Amino acid sequence: MKHERRRMLNAKRMTTREQAHAHLKERLRLPDWYGNNLDALNDCLGEIGEPTRITLRFSPMLEQNLGEYGLKLIRVLENASTENKSIRVVLRSGF
Repeated sequence: MKHERRRMLNAKRMTTREQAHAHLKERLRLPDWYGNNLDALNDCLGEIGEPTRITLRFSPMLEQNLGEYGLKLIRVLENASTENKSIRVVLRSGF
């Protein structure tokens, strides 16, 4: 069985769209060409080829901080885990 990479996201650090994408780029180790938007995030997640678990801590804070955009971001993560069998997304309301 292949080793699963683990990536931890913290919604408390995503208080603006800019901060959210900077945090995603750093924590998910996205490429330099990452476009800092949800389409680019979806593209990058689709390219992950090794088993990866992405845990989003304090997930309710994304909607609190970013409103509808936060919900869309969560949807992109969830859809990626459905479309790319290498990705598993775990949403946590706390630590």
